[in-house]
Amino acid sequence: MKALIIGAGAAGLAAAEALAERGWDGNITLVGAENHLPYDRPPLSKALLSGSAEFDFVRLCTHEELADNNITLVLGTSAVRMDSTHQTVELDDGTNLEYDKLIIATGVDARQLPATEGIDSAISLRTFEDSMKFREELQSGRDVLVVGAGFIGLEVAATAVSKGCKVHVVEPATGVLYGKFPAVLSDRIQESHEEKGVEFHFGQVVETWNAADSKLESVVLSDGTVLRADAALVGIGTLPATSWLEGSGLIVENGIVCDARGIAGDNIYAIGDVSNWFHPIIGENRRIEHRLSAAEQAQIVAAQLTGTDTAPLDLPFFWTDQYQEKWQAYGYIDCEADIEIVLDDRENNKLVAVLRKDGQLEAVIGKNAIKQLMPYRRELKQASTVQLIQ
Repeated sequence: MKALIIGAGAAGLAAAEALAERGWDGNITLVGAENHLPYDRPPLSKALLSGSAEFDFVRLCTHEELADNNITLVLGTSAVRMDSTHQTVELDDGTNLEYDKLIIATGVDARQLPATEGIDSAISLRTFEDSMKFREELQSGRDVLVVGAGFIGLEVAATAVSKGCKVHVVEPATGVLYGKFPAVLSDRIQESHEEKGVEFHFGQVVETWNAADSKLESVVLSDGTVLRADAALVGIGTLPATSWLEGSGLIVENGIVCDARGIAGDNIYAIGDVSNWFHPIIGENRRIEHRLSAAEQAQIVAAQLTGTDTAPLDLPFFWTDQYQEKWQAYGYIDCEADIEIVLDDRENNKLVAVLRKDGQLEAVIGKNAIKQLMPYRRELKQASTVQLIQ
C-alpha cells in the first residue's frame, strides 16, 4: 500500500507521522515544494522575523526521525496534476507517483499585489525565505508599511516596532481584524498598537508605489496621503493552493471540499489550510486556517487509513502574539454573536470575553488569561461532545 502526501508543511508531516505511529502497513511518501525540512509557520511573523530564533526553532523533524518512521521525503518539487482514475500525481520535474491513498496538504499561497512586482522590499510573508528577507528590512529607524490589518499584518507590525521601526498600517476596512474578531475586542488590539506608535490608515488602499532600483521609497494612498516607506509587508490574505487540481474531479470551493472525516474523493483526503471540512456542530463546510486543527485533521485521516481510533475534530483554537499580549480564542467566532466581557483586568492586562447566540455559549476569547479561559473551554468542549453524540 502506498500513502502519498502532497505538501510537507505541518499538516502533511503530521499525517505522515500519524500513519507511521498508527502502524500503516506500506510506503509513506511526503512531497514538499520547498527545499527545507518541514517547519512551523506561526513564528515566521514573530520570533523568526525578529531574529530571536533561527531555523532550528521552527524545524519540526530531522532526516533521522523521518528515516526511523520509514517516511520518504521528496523536497523541491510541486504537484502539477492529479489523475484519480489511475491514482497518480505528476510532479513538476516530470515524475509520476502512484498512490493507494492520497492526502492533500498543500496549504495556501499568500495573495499578491501585482503593483509590487519588481519591488524587492515589498514582501508577502509565507515561507522561511520570506521571513529571512523581511528580517533584513527591519532596522531601527526605518519606515515600514504594512498593507492589511489582519493577524499576520498586526503580528509583523508588532515585530517591526520591537526592532525600532516606524510603522504605518493601511487597511481598506474600518478597523483591524474586520469580520474576524468582535469589534469591541479588535478595538483593544488596535489601542495596544497605537500606544506603541503604530499609525493606522483605515478606508484606504495604496494607489501608487514609488520605487527606485527595486527599492521602495514611498507610497501614495487613495486619499492622497504620501507615506515614506523603506519596506512593505503585504498581508492581504491567502488563497488555497489548488490550481494543480484543475480537472481532477474534486470539488474545489474555497479549498478542497471534504466531509467531516476529510474525505474529498475516492481514496483522496485533504487536511490543513487547503481543506474545507464539513463541521457537524455548525452544519456547514468551513476552511479553518489554524495550526492545531491541521494536526487534529491529520490524526482523523490517519486513524481511518489504519483502522484505529481517534477523537473527533475539536472546536477551532487559535492564538496570536502581539507585544506582551497573547490572545487566544476557542470555538466558532461569529462577530454578530452577543459578547460579554467577564474579566477586564486592565492593571494586569488580562481579559476574557464570551460569545453567545440565543443564550448558548459559542466561543471564548482571552488576552493573557490562559487559566481563566479553561472553565469556558471545558464547557464548550462538553457541549460540542454532546452535540456530536446526538
